[in-house]
Amino acid sequence: MHVERRGGPPDLQAAFAHFVVHHLHGRLLDDQKDLEAKLGKFPDFACYRDLILIEMKHLESEQNERVNDAFKKKVIPDEEPLFYGTRRVDLGKLSNGDEIRLAILNKLAKTIETHLSKASQQFSEYLARNPRKNSVSICVILNSQVDEFSPDVVMHAVHRKLKPTAQGQRFSNIDAVVYVSEKHFQKLPDGRIAFAIVNVINMPAIEQAWKMEIVDVVGQKWSQFRTGDTPVTGNPDQFESIEDIPESMARHEAWKLAYRRNPYLRSKSDHELKLHFHRCVALNSLSFLKGGWPKPAPDQTELHLRRFDDSISEMNFRNLDLRQFSPRLLTSNERQVIYAGLPEELVRVLSSQTPDPADVKTK
Repeated sequence: MHVERRGGPPDLQAAFAHFVVHHLHGRLLDDQKDLEAKLGKFPDFACYRDLILIEMKHLESEQNERVNDAFKKKVIPDEEPLFYGTRRVDLGKLSNGDEIRLAILNKLAKTIETHLSKASQQFSEYLARNPRKNSVSICVILNSQVDEFSPDVVMHAVHRKLKPTAQGQRFSNIDAVVYVSEKHFQKLPDGRIAFAIVNVINMPAIEQAWKMEIVDVVGQKWSQFRTGDTPVTGNPDQFESIEDIPESMARHEAWKLAYRRNPYLRSKSDHELKLHFHRCVALNSLSFLKGGWPKPAPDQTELHLRRFDDSISEMNFRNLDLRQFSPRLLTSNERQVIYAGLPEELVRVLSSQTPDPADVKTK
């Protein structure tokens, strides 16, 4: 399902701060930053006379480079897919796909661990200065723009990081982690679009049911504030990403957006898509290869380029390897279809660059 959002990602930090102050009777400890900082670290909010402490973390750094780095270090060179542009790689097609997936998850989980470590220290130092018999410490992680931190990825990462070790309970000063993403959505049975909110309770708090109830109340109040309705149960691995549409974009980006809105090549078989791709290459050759044939008009040249770009988008959507589309693997019948109606001189040029597959040795 394709869902777009104009105007950029929402300012979740400002929205959540407003929610805490006006709906949880919280006070912003940053308002006393100079005073608090002299004493030590402290969380962002204290609510109901310190009954609820909240530290707010925001995921905003793009993860493409980190994910690509983890992938490049693990992928077997002979299995590395060849493609134009950017796309999600189907790890299931790789012999060590599980190993690569784990490496990527570990990379993303490291960011989550850093946030949890800082929050735990902030709660610890503040509670040491302001002891209270009953209190709930909640680390809220907000995401409005980073695609890689899907709800299932964050939930699994938090569970792993909160899991007790031989050395004892990790991040024991955090009672619960609440993940709120407005980058990821799920379509409900009634057609409504729902954003993600995930609660993960730390082991010490599980033994105190009242703490879990407070965490649930915070989630319910947030949902009511943000959507006007109560939260519903969803599946954490069935969320999709919202596409943020900028105010302006380059021509090739606008073409890709238009294709995502109307993927007209989706109904073609892989074989039909291969023929379409090579036909696009041949038509583009009319404009960019030197020869005595008539050149297409500028609008025709742009149309051919756009159709080529659309075919690349569809190939990437299907996770097809570009080597499967090698011109060397074209049969004589396929070439007749692809080159139909083109100038004979151009066909000779293109044919000389694509030897018959019988002459090509394959593994």
